[in-house]
Amino acid sequence: MYRGPDLIALPEDAGSHPASNVEWWYAYAFLTGDRGNRYAAMASFFRVGELAFPKGHYLIHSLIQPDRGEFESQSELDRMLVGQMAGLYLPAYLFINPTDGHTWEQYKHVLTGSPPPPHRLLGPSAVHSDPTRVVYGDNHLLFQDDLDPRFQLQLTSGTARLRLNYTPTKPVALIDEAGDLNGLRYYSVTRNRVIGELYTAGRVETVRGEGWFDHQWGRSYGLLRRDGWDWFGLQLQDGNDLLVSRLRPGGGAPYSAAKLIRRDGTVVTSERVGLAPERSWRSPETGADYPIAWRIELPDFRMTLRVAPAMAHQEMRIAGPLRAIWEGACEVSGETRSPDGGIRPVTGRGFVELVGYPQMES
Repeated sequence: MYRGPDLIALPEDAGSHPASNVEWWYAYAFLTGDRGNRYAAMASFFRVGELAFPKGHYLIHSLIQPDRGEFESQSELDRMLVGQMAGLYLPAYLFINPTDGHTWEQYKHVLTGSPPPPHRLLGPSAVHSDPTRVVYGDNHLLFQDDLDPRFQLQLTSGTARLRLNYTPTKPVALIDEAGDLNGLRYYSVTRNRVIGELYTAGRVETVRGEGWFDHQWGRSYGLLRRDGWDWFGLQLQDGNDLLVSRLRPGGGAPYSAAKLIRRDGTVVTSERVGLAPERSWRSPETGADYPIAWRIELPDFRMTLRVAPAMAHQEMRIAGPLRAIWEGACEVSGETRSPDGGIRPVTGRGFVELVGYPQMES
């Protein structure tokens, strides 16, 4: 058993937290197939509800083929979450934000008991404990034993099925034990060896690579306040990893923090973070302008990075007031400076999540 200072305890906290009104399990992976094809994939399994029971379930996931410039994403929710949106979440949001025409249109759809297009209805969904088994329709994230951090991820879309086995190669990193940043408690396993199969077009391809895993839970009402955020989960080739977050509270000043997760899993925090967008992309579907390329200055880590997308179009449609997010695979380049003034190049890759930009257009 691994214990933080009376705040996060594993394996207990690997499972669900009924007192939370929002919880999610998140994973991404960079993969190479046995035919030489490159892929990236991500998934986030959400569990939502104000009461301990019942809970609604929501899943977003994507499959990216950068060599072909192809991006496929899915957004699926179950009937319980449709009912919660109709009876509580959308009415509360519209009471505070009555001029949001897009959300009014979604509200009309959920009142009929169906997800608003282009979102789809999930099959039977549940989160089981001892061991943790997150099963949403034909998709799942399964731990065979909560004492063992290995898990299996399966994602199913209209064109493909991806089944991956994650084996940690780095200890658990305690990112935010008390939920100080946004009310959500948060731990990660930022390095995993990943192997599995991609089933598509009647063929099976063995894939291998590296992946990232997050688990967050707590009570948050940021969507009612139209909060946004920018999140960077970056794996560097020297074995260190970076988690950089910038919260953009509705009507408030942005706040940034960076976590350097060293090779041994220890975490160093810095609040001296410089984030400067260098290039934007306008979505033809939502009209949102996303800052998809960035310069990141981390003076406490003596590090300067540039983050650029593998491809521009990696926007995912999201049910509810957010409308859409940009969640995409990126490449990292830059340099670190040693105490004696020496400069060493840095490369890496990761995922970037940009939330709240379509709301800025409404």
